[in-house]
Amino acid sequence: MKIEVDDLSRPAIHALLNEHLQNMYELSPPESVHALDLEKLRKPGITFWSAWDGSLLLGCGALKELDTRHGK
Repeated sequence: MKIEVDDLSRPAIHALLNEHLQNMYELSPPESVHALDLEKLRKPGITFWSAWDGSLLLGCGALKELDTRHGK
């Protein structure tokens, strides 16, 4: 498994994030959807990682830096 900082450019990432957001909005109350879309994930201060097994996307995650000692 390889974990890397991701630039959010690959179709596999787009598909996974779109599926995740659709499921969140289908299954959760709107105020409980805390997932970000591609545009918001590309904002400064957010680092996005993806995990791969060769060309197979295994998962992803992101952190937003709130200050030099805290993330969310």
